[in-house]
Amino acid sequence: MKKFFLLRNHALDTSTSPEEISQYRTKVISEMEKMGATDQEIQLLRTETILNSIRNKRKPEDVAWAILQ
Repeated sequence: MKKFFLLRNHALDTSTSPEEISQYRTKVISEMEKMGATDQEIQLLRTETILNSIRNKRKPEDVAWAILQ
């Protein structure tokens, strides 16, 4: 089921390149580490979250904060 939704998300958003996803993930992880995130909390970051955040033009700082709440 998870693969179905991953494929569906990628099919809907073809404008996001793998490099852009990787850069955004790095920025969010950096912000999470600044906020004192543990490894378990960093593992909560999913590709779907990144795609939705990029699509909705969210700042990495805001995404990091939301995950840690």
